Amino acid sequence: MAEEKTKKPMSKGTRVLLIIVCIIVGIALLLGATVLVLHQIGHSQLTGNGNGMGGAEGAELLDEGRVRYKGQLYQYKKDITTILLMGVDEYEKEEAIAEGEDRSSDVNVLLVLDPTTKDITMISLSRDAMCQIDILDKTGEITGTARAQLALSYAYGDGAERSCELTRNAVSRVFYGLPISAYASMYMNGIAELVETVGGINVTALETFKTFTEGQQVTLNRDNTISYVRYRSHTVDGNNQRMERQKQVILGVARAMLSKVRQSPSSVVSIYNTVQRNVTTDLNTASMVYLARTAAGMELNDDVIKVQGESVLGEDARHAEFIVDETALYELILSVFYEPIDG
Repeated sequence: MAEEKTKKPMSKGTRVLLIIVCIIVGIALLLGATVLVLHQIGHSQLTGNGNGMGGAEGAELLDEGRVRYKGQLYQYKKDITTILLMGVDEYEKEEAIAEGEDRSSDVNVLLVLDPTTKDITMISLSRDAMCQIDILDKTGEITGTARAQLALSYAYGDGAERSCELTRNAVSRVFYGLPISAYASMYMNGIAELVETVGGINVTALETFKTFTEGQQVTLNRDNTISYVRYRSHTVDGNNQRMERQKQVILGVARAMLSKVRQSPSSVVSIYNTVQRNVTTDLNTASMVYLARTAAGMELNDDVIKVQGESVLGEDARHAEFIVDETALYELILSVFYEPIDG
């Protein structure tokens, strides 16, 4: 009988290397499991939060999020995620706002993630849009609503969470009771920091003002972004022109961020940490992980959709008012938040 071969003992160096490899694999599996858990938590927080909305004139509301409009039956998309993004017309976020200080939301954009179509859609609503905003008493309790510019809903709050909540209420009313999953507002310095963090963005100047020349290619960075997005001519269409410039910046940042999260979904957390001091949001880590991982597999639409309407001078002939085209808005809502079904 052949003599059995004895196993050669493993060297100390090999054992140490094997232990290190096992530890690394264990950590990787743990991190992967953590990300999956956070993804599931974020999914439950940001989806399935509504059964449809109210209806415009001519719409027949049915049960379970269904509506019939112009003979077509539509079903509300329950897995859709909607985030309200706000840009605040001040440089720095402060811990407390003194009485009489205003903080208006000059940018109001709905970020919509549709897992069915794999589309990321952004919808912009003018700061001057006339809508029903909450009215507060001296104790901060809501006592009713009044018709006013959308931007004032943020100004009536605390410049942080309360302002965001009031603006979310107002935007939801404009969109016939749209369920808005979460919100995030950013002050001007935060927007400049965000542009810098993604490596700057290239735009073609749409107007001639300050250091910008219409038609000229320019790279926006920490130093010039605020000037580009904040300037507003004193005309009825001044805010509409500014919204076109803001749209360029929003799309540029969104494309850059989407590129980063496709490489590493966890990068959304580090990006947020860079601008956190000038941001107010009810998104938590789980929500951010879900949004990043979901967005990484989606395509960003090439344009920011503007809610249609008409800009006019208010009764005081001093302030512009944007009158929303209700029919166009409702048909936009049906195209983004609903899907046609048989019936």
